Amino acid sequence: MLRKAATVLSALLVVANLLTAAPALGSSPLISNVTYYIMYDPLARSGYASITFNIDVNTATQFSIQLVNPSYANASFLNATFSNPAAVLVPPLFNSSTGILDFVVNSSTTVNVYLLLYDLFQELTPGSYEGVLDFTMFRNTSFTSTITIPGVYQVIARRFDSPTEAVSTSYSANTTVITFSSPGLYHVILLVPINQVSQPSSGAQAVSTPWWVWVVAALLAGTVAATLLYYLRRGRLEVETLPPKRLEEDDVVREIVLALGDAGEEGLRQSELVSITKRPKSSISRRVKRLLEEGYVEVERVGKYNVLKLTEKGKLLYKRLKK
Repeated sequence: MLRKAATVLSALLVVANLLTAAPALGSSPLISNVTYYIMYDPLARSGYASITFNIDVNTATQFSIQLVNPSYANASFLNATFSNPAAVLVPPLFNSSTGILDFVVNSSTTVNVYLLLYDLFQELTPGSYEGVLDFTMFRNTSFTSTITIPGVYQVIARRFDSPTEAVSTSYSANTTVITFSSPGLYHVILLVPINQVSQPSSGAQAVSTPWWVWVVAALLAGTVAATLLYYLRRGRLEVETLPPKRLEEDDVVREIVLALGDAGEEGLRQSELVSITKRPKSSISRRVKRLLEEGYVEVERVGKYNVLKLTEKGKLLYKRLKK
């Protein structure tokens, strides 16, 4: 019995020695040429993502790659293909709760991953949407991303950690195309122009909306309004309110700052803030954006995750709230 157990243990040790664990994607020299393409419809609150990257290895290597930050979007796995199928030792497994894809390969290959995306953008007011796009996991890797959105929107975008960096926007065939040339954490706002005939780009064509689109939109608006009224009357819907000018007057902001202050230098992921405060994800996301913009909170990459921590300014607010 002991001899058999020793044999099994020896075999496991051999496999472990053969298997190399790849570092996180953002710092891995084994991964290059990341192309992240997204097609997303904010009206339907759903879309599609195609992520392509190259892998350069010559021994069995385990990869654990975060493709989506669940704090800012939800995703479900469609498929993954490899240009060199013989290189795959363990097929890809996607964890939708963490946005991480795991697989094992033993030689170089190009990987194509296909995902369905949900809740990438949240509606602010009728005709305007906002979202946070997190590409920080691809830092130190050659990277480009393009987002195609049906319809013509005015785009306001900035990178939290590099506000002066420009984001390219173009218009073609009644679509809005946003291009990001470097990885980072981006805040994007979409606004529908009041006059759809005057396009933001001189090369865009004026597009008339078919009559049936307005009929469908009216039916959907009526359905949504009736649903909201039903839940409001039953007291099951929390009405979202924007933070006041003085952030410390907002209950959700106070809960976020207190939670981050209590966590200390370890910080918290945004999903953990949702669990601690019991607030809707959209409420937490909106307040975190405001706190980032005003310098109370900063984002730090820890392993595979983005962690929120209080800045010195945030710590002073925390001390005031604790009194």
